[in-house]
Amino acid sequence: MQLFVGRVALIIGGIAALAGFSQSAATRPPVIDVHVHSTNTSPQDAAARMKSLNIRYIFVSSLQADLAPWASALEPSQYLPALVLPCDHGRAPITGRPCWDSASDLPDLAWLRGELRAGRIKALGEMSPQYAGMSPLDARLEPYWSLAEEFDVPVAIHMGPGPPGAAYESNPVPFKSPDFSMAMGDPLLLEPVLLRHKRLRLVVMHAGWPRLESMLALLYAHPGVYVDVAALQTPSMVPRSAYNRYLQALVENGFGKRLMFGSDFPNQQEAGIDAVLGAGFLSLEQKADILCNNAARFFRLNSEMCAP
Repeated sequence: MQLFVGRVALIIGGIAALAGFSQSAATRPPVIDVHVHSTNTSPQDAAARMKSLNIRYIFVSSLQADLAPWASALEPSQYLPALVLPCDHGRAPITGRPCWDSASDLPDLAWLRGELRAGRIKALGEMSPQYAGMSPLDARLEPYWSLAEEFDVPVAIHMGPGPPGAAYESNPVPFKSPDFSMAMGDPLLLEPVLLRHKRLRLVVMHAGWPRLESMLALLYAHPGVYVDVAALQTPSMVPRSAYNRYLQALVENGFGKRLMFGSDFPNQQEAGIDAVLGAGFLSLEQKADILCNNAARFFRLNSEMCAP
């Protein structure tokens, strides 16, 4: 009963905040952003945006060198430190910055176990085997799935678009990914992983776009799977009308309680929030769920996290 009352309070609080937003641009609803990168912002800039946009908590995909600076700048109640993997010869997708203190594609398991035990890393993500043309079923990843299940930490995996023409030299980002494969972004590739690790808490980043049917099938069959909608609000990647249709289909098929807000790019954080708020097919409760309540539940945060 107490859990039920807590969930009702989250919903009511989120609805009240959304109603306030409709009356004044200065009153913004509470938000949890489950897709932030340490490589494209600083903790100081992230904290400033959190304050101005009423973002209560962020999931930060981090490199080893960034873990300590973020821990010094933010309170543990503000963010979840996660580790990016795999990395091409130890270099992160997009930026090419070192992921850890070696040129290996994957982090040392003993080191990672120690970081998880110490709480300096509390999640795995962004897991991005797609950038290396690697399947989530690749045997090299199995120890990491097992470790996440053992420590009961969430995992967020990239499934969807990369930079335009990601496998080509014309790809506009500094560090190229010549093996990037859209075929490796099919959400149903995750099913054997989930069947082996049934306690795994998994976020499919970018909601598996554009593979709607595969994404719906995975959500239907595996209740521990949630998705984020990061980057889909970016018109240069996905036209707004197409994003709205994708989001609406996920909701209409019954998965509104397992959708979470993500930004991916700092300059798209406000636009992404406003895209959800402006989606006329969503109820106030559904908007509050996507922006905050669902993530609070998934990450097991305090019930007050999404209160106005």
